[in-house]
Amino acid sequence: MAWTQEGEWYVLRQKTRKPFVHFKADTTKGLFMGLASFFTTHQWEGNICYIQAIGAEGAVIFERGGDVTVRVRFTSFPATFLQGTILAQVESTAILVCEAVTSDNKDIFIVHGHNLEIRNELRDFLRDSLHLQPIILEEQDDRGKTIIEKFEYYAPSCSFAFVLMTPDDKMATDNQSESWMRARQNVIMELGWFIGYLGRDRVVILSQGELEIPSDIHGVVDIRFEKTIREVTEKIRQRLNGVNLI
Repeated sequence: MAWTQEGEWYVLRQKTRKPFVHFKADTTKGLFMGLASFFTTHQWEGNICYIQAIGAEGAVIFERGGDVTVRVRFTSFPATFLQGTILAQVESTAILVCEAVTSDNKDIFIVHGHNLEIRNELRDFLRDSLHLQPIILEEQDDRGKTIIEKFEYYAPSCSFAFVLMTPDDKMATDNQSESWMRARQNVIMELGWFIGYLGRDRVVILSQGELEIPSDIHGVVDIRFEKTIREVTEKIRQRLNGVNLI
C-alpha cells in the first residue's frame, strides 16, 4: 500500500473484508483516537466520510466489494508543515481499520490432511529457505480452546495460506464399481474459509496426484505434484513473490 498523487490530492487505496456497517464504526473510532490532533471534524454522507481539519481536508470512500479509497489534500499551515506525519498516521490508521494484509506479515497458514511428511517438507521449505513463518494448527498453543476456536484464533493472523490436498479419503459409487480419492473434508472447509477471508490471490492449493476437487473453487491457483514438494518449489516462490511476501 502506497500513496499516489492525483493533482493536489494524496490518494491511498486499500481493500477490507468488513461489511460497511462495521467499517463505518471502526473508521469513526479511528478518527477519534488516531487522528484527533489533525482531523477535527467528520461527517458521513452515505458511503463517504468527509473530514475537515485546520489546513487539510480528506475523504474516506467505501465502495462495493470492499474497495476503500482515502484522499487527503493540504491547503495551509499547520497541516502543510506536518504533511509527512499526517500521511504516515493516516496510513497506519487505514491499515488498522481495514485490517489490511501487508507484506510485513510473514505468517503463512498450512492446511493439511493425513500426510504429515509432505506437510513438514512444506513447513521446512517456507521457514528455512524462504524465511517465512509457517503456522500449523497442531503446533500452536491450545490456549484452552476447542479446535474450531483455535483455528479462528490463529487463522486470521496469517497473510497467506497453502492448502495441501493429499489423497486421504477413498470414495466409491454405491455398487463399488468405481472409486476415486479426495482430500479430507476439514481441508475443504478450511480452504473455503481462507478463500473468503484472504481472497483467491492469497490461497494456493498444493494437490498430490489426481484428486476430486470441488468445481466451485476453480480459479484458485492449483499446483500439482506427484511425490514431493521439491517438484514445485519454484512455482511456490513465484506465487509468494507475486504478493510481495518474498
